[in-house]
Amino acid sequence: MSTTIDHLSYPHVRSTIQLLDDLRLSYAVVSTGLILLGFFWNNLIGFAWRYVALILGVFFANVFTFIVNDFYDASHDSKDPEKRVRNLFCSPDTRQLGRAALYTSLGLSLFFGGLVSPIILLIIVLFNILALFYSAPPIKLRDRPYWDWIFVFLWKGLIIYAGYVYFFGTNLFNGDIFLYGTLMIIMVLSLISQLDNQIRDFVVDKTTNTDHSVQRLGYKSASILRRILIVFVFVFSCIFCYFLGLYITMMLILLNASLYYFVKPGKFRHVIDFTNIWFVVLFLEHFMAFYSYRQQLLFSAWIAVMVGLAVFHVKRINLFEDETQLGS
Repeated sequence: MSTTIDHLSYPHVRSTIQLLDDLRLSYAVVSTGLILLGFFWNNLIGFAWRYVALILGVFFANVFTFIVNDFYDASHDSKDPEKRVRNLFCSPDTRQLGRAALYTSLGLSLFFGGLVSPIILLIIVLFNILALFYSAPPIKLRDRPYWDWIFVFLWKGLIIYAGYVYFFGTNLFNGDIFLYGTLMIIMVLSLISQLDNQIRDFVVDKTTNTDHSVQRLGYKSASILRRILIVFVFVFSCIFCYFLGLYITMMLILLNASLYYFVKPGKFRHVIDFTNIWFVVLFLEHFMAFYSYRQQLLFSAWIAVMVGLAVFHVKRINLFEDETQLGS
């Protein structure tokens, strides 16, 4: 990495929690657990090591995705005070740690994927190649208008498909309505998240001549598109759940959408975070007829944990207070 950024100020001491946060392990947990925990214990008899290997393989592939992006973005992130503090590769004190995490996450993702099956290993290999193409020059899809959006579609789509392949051996082209619907929902949610990040970083990215989709569209047009996609994902999800008879999930979706009427505009982007709950519940409700009594208890406990995390999230970000007034 360039030594021109070494003179900038960096935190020399990171707590364990801060380090885990800087490595975006929480995002990796959500990206992995959001999909795979929807299948938890389903079609399984007792404990299976291959199932654990599946979760770990996809988890470390997600970790690699975030860390490899930080690796190639260090010179860019060093120009933003908030990103400079978070990105391990910007600081000379933590750069080696970042490299170790990069290669370790890559190796572990392939190792655990290989323990599951050749097809899961292939999916994780494709996942890692996609992450590399997204961040690394000369391809660097994140700086190619609209290719960065294709990336987020494929990224989350591969995670879902890995779960389907493991549990059901599902063929992507077998006409399964539930597969197509859930793929659509999670990939549009991923695109919304990508738009949020690019809109948030619009000013910084403009000063560094980053040519991604939002820069090409413009701030106003991208913001309008984001609102259209948010409306689409909630409407589509409700219709999807209605036709499949998933009424509990449909009520949760309407509750999630109603939050937009209660939070301040500065907090709108956090409302979409709660889709993590109802999307998991969507899987639980759809496969409920297959559950044993013990599985239903486990799922109930998981939903309770998700609700607890949601409450914690609300308090942590002061969801019902305006960000612009927090410092006053």
